[in-house]
Amino acid sequence: MFTPTLTWIGYSVALILVLEAGFRGYAWFRRRREAPGEEDTSFVLSAALTLLALLVAFTFGMAHSNFELRRDLVTAEATAISTTHLRHQLLDDPHRSELNALMADYVRVRMSFSTDRADPAALQERRVQTARIQSAIWKVTDSALDTPAGQRVSVPLLNATNEMFDDAERRYAAFDARIPKRILQTLHAFALGSALLVGLTLAASGSRHFVATSGLFILVGLALSLVSDMDNGASGRIVTSQAPMERVAQAIEAERQAAR
Repeated sequence: MFTPTLTWIGYSVALILVLEAGFRGYAWFRRRREAPGEEDTSFVLSAALTLLALLVAFTFGMAHSNFELRRDLVTAEATAISTTHLRHQLLDDPHRSELNALMADYVRVRMSFSTDRADPAALQERRVQTARIQSAIWKVTDSALDTPAGQRVSVPLLNATNEMFDDAERRYAAFDARIPKRILQTLHAFALGSALLVGLTLAASGSRHFVATSGLFILVGLALSLVSDMDNGASGRIVTSQAPMERVAQAIEAERQAAR
């Protein structure tokens, strides 16, 4: 399970250790060479940190886009479920009651899809449940279309049902969309390389600035953990809100209770 705080601490400690290794390593090397004087290497420091900032911003943008897509699809699926449920109310019993019961089960399964993403076994079970309920909904809908009430709403009912099922597939695809591992690996490698360069640069100039540079890379570690948290999407502190699905579930359940 993804833990943002531990991830932040891990990134920060790794970066500070590499920073310290660069500083101590270059200081030891200078003593061995007995190289006098200071070297102006500030341009290397500026270039490395600027490129690191650009890479973090680029990766953050990718993670944020994926997060926005997942959130928008939750709203879209909740709207499709609500629309389909309203179409079902135009049918006669027993089809209406059967579909209302199936829709109540369906929305509960779809709500749990997001939270179960971190558990592959549970996620697969939700996919199986989704497919089973979809099949049952389609079977009852097909039977309802043979009735006079069903024939009157056949086109909007079929369109709404297809849209609901399509949104479920879109959410599967969106949850599988992650920042490519190659990009994350490059970002992590560049962050470690930047920390090493900062250590070397400080040692070359004879300046320590341990508190300031450690604080800088603690903030870099925070940015990296934020990107990882947003990209994860299933656990951690940045998760996709299920509020639209919860409202639809409450509305469907309230109608079922009122109909009894």
